[in-house]
Amino acid sequence: MKRASQMGFLLCFLGILAAVPLLIALRGADNQTSYYENRTLAAMPEYQTADLLSGAYFSAWDTWLTDHIPSRDRLLGLNTQIDYRLLQKPVVNDVVVAADVLLPFQTYGTWDLAYLAETADQVTEGLARLNETLEAWGGRFYYLGVPLQSSYFYDRYPDYLENRKWHVDGMTAAFAASMEEKGLDFLNMGDVFAAQGRPAGCYSASDHHFSYRGAFASYQAMMAHINADTGWNLPVLTEEELTIVPAPNPFLGSRNRKLYGLWTGAEKLSIGVQAAPVPFTRTDNGAPVPATLYELPEDPAAEVTYDVYMGGDKAETILRTDRPELPNLLIFGDSFTNPLETLFYTGFNETRSLDLRYYDQKGILEYLEEYRPDVVICIRDDTAYLSTEGNGNIR
Repeated sequence: MKRASQMGFLLCFLGILAAVPLLIALRGADNQTSYYENRTLAAMPEYQTADLLSGAYFSAWDTWLTDHIPSRDRLLGLNTQIDYRLLQKPVVNDVVVAADVLLPFQTYGTWDLAYLAETADQVTEGLARLNETLEAWGGRFYYLGVPLQSSYFYDRYPDYLENRKWHVDGMTAAFAASMEEKGLDFLNMGDVFAAQGRPAGCYSASDHHFSYRGAFASYQAMMAHINADTGWNLPVLTEEELTIVPAPNPFLGSRNRKLYGLWTGAEKLSIGVQAAPVPFTRTDNGAPVPATLYELPEDPAAEVTYDVYMGGDKAETILRTDRPELPNLLIFGDSFTNPLETLFYTGFNETRSLDLRYYDQKGILEYLEEYRPDVVICIRDDTAYLSTEGNGNIR
């Protein structure tokens, strides 16, 4: 009887294993990404003998089946509604619903941070090589560090939840010390915002980025820093020359996205309107595109995400203003660069922006040798200072 039950269970499992791919094929939907989770779904496992023997092959199938089961988004959305609206849990889908902001859930536990100094030195060695490359033609390198939204709002976590401030502060301190030791220029906007009392409106309530106002403050601080360092007197937009206005569209922030848009807060995405717009041409990934800074739908009722700024992450974007009397700029970094591109370009002849998570034609050092920019700014958030992946991969 027991053997028959085991055989029945095995046949049931094999039936599901065969049925799910068939159902996925029949529905004909794009099942490579999850919009609300904002991630790539698991790929179908490839057979490897070693994985079969270790059990990893079956684990991979379990992950794949979980990711691709039909009506998965509907089921997850229903479960989210139950947790968020009915049960009113303080943490839903790893999002902390804290008063008027949404924050990421942080795991509990502390550990020794002595290793951070060595890790920081490994990261800054790459940045030192980049700086040495630039110095060959008199170029300047600056690192603009910005808080992640959860760092900016660390005090909004309930007392019974971990905010990981101790860890982020440790990474920031180790990175700053190593940058100073190597003579590298590091502007920490965390310190700037802290000195200002972490003003309201600089960070999104429902997204992990800063708001456009926070981006504008970071741009002004960086431009003032460059002008003080070089004496170039580059043009810098003032509050009189740039009006920050809310976009009409409903905004789906990255954290609210994980809640399937159920968050009850009303937050708008803002854009900057220049009083005297600086004209430019634009190229994305080697192809000319319309000279736009914001990608807004014609329908004001259509939902928008942070991709409004520059159309989201691009491997390479070039903005040219045809003012050869001004220096050329190269920015590289993650999605925090996107709203900053709409501002920095106004003070330079040419502004190139690279996202090394997607740009793979050549390493950044070779790229610098080819285009020889006058200024390079690396822009990363405080949780990524010690990462050598993506935009931390200096080669």
